[in-house]
Amino acid sequence: MFNSATIACAAPVIPDVSRHMQSPMQIIAELLDLAIAAIAKKAIPVYTFALYHDRESSLLSVCVDTAANSKKVVAGINQYNASHFAAAIKTGDLRNAALWQANLGRSLALGDFSAVNLVSVGLNDVPVDDGFYVAMIRETLRLRDTIRRLTTDPSDLVFVCSGPRDEVEYAWF
Repeated sequence: MFNSATIACAAPVIPDVSRHMQSPMQIIAELLDLAIAAIAKKAIPVYTFALYHDRESSLLSVCVDTAANSKKVVAGINQYNASHFAAAIKTGDLRNAALWQANLGRSLALGDFSAVNLVSVGLNDVPVDDGFYVAMIRETLRLRDTIRRLTTDPSDLVFVCSGPRDEVEYAWF
């Protein structure tokens, strides 16, 4: 059974064979199918499901977080922020205080997720434009019910996706 510690595993990478012959939708669908199989095999109780485009390495990957891990990360962030918030208020610096507000929800820091780059694929010559990000969201939406079956509470599941500007630009239930 899964424990809340970060999952230590090398990310399975889809081979780049004939990558130029596949459409972005096919690449994304293949990646998501492998991710769903890996999540099921490891029995990860999905709380946040992320489809992440790493621009620097031209990599597309799936990251997954659990409720327990997210709660732990948020608690650490809030503990750190609280002292800075209090110091700013003590000096009457509202602008600085606004930078140190509490995190009222879940962690969306992909690098802190329970399973970072669970599966990934190199994009190399795949054109990454607005249509690519739309395809990422459409394919994730297509598999939403399948992914929901991998969580202990489907009503808590959040999906996030990279976009043209940010690593987490889109979020939905």
